[in-house]
Amino acid sequence: MKAQKQEGADLSLVLALYRKSSRVVTVEGPLRVPVNRAVRDDVRTLLRRGERLIVLDLAAVTRIDAAGVGELVRAFNLTAGANGRLRITNASPWVREVLERAGVFGLLTGDVEGEQRPA
Repeated sequence: MKAQKQEGADLSLVLALYRKSSRVVTVEGPLRVPVNRAVRDDVRTLLRRGERLIVLDLAAVTRIDAAGVGELVRAFNLTAGANGRLRITNASPWVREVLERAGVFGLLTGDVEGEQRPA
């Protein structure tokens, strides 16, 4: 499995092939102000390459605030706009709580019924 690592201020991303038809992006570090656009930029790059199923692995996210939630929603909307699907996985209990309070956890995990629509 080939992986590519890109580092930003405190945030790093690792891209890896996951199954035959999806890409997993491992997000490491804080997702907070100042927002690092690395998540959205990597999602945009994957979409340009033809990927349509993208999974963000949040197991290594250490902090998230409203700006980080907004960045995840923007990545979700970007993917939906390209007729793709973006999902999150492995959110820690703390990250999950923040996403639930923001009302987007079900949307980002795919637990909401219906078609994926921009938030």
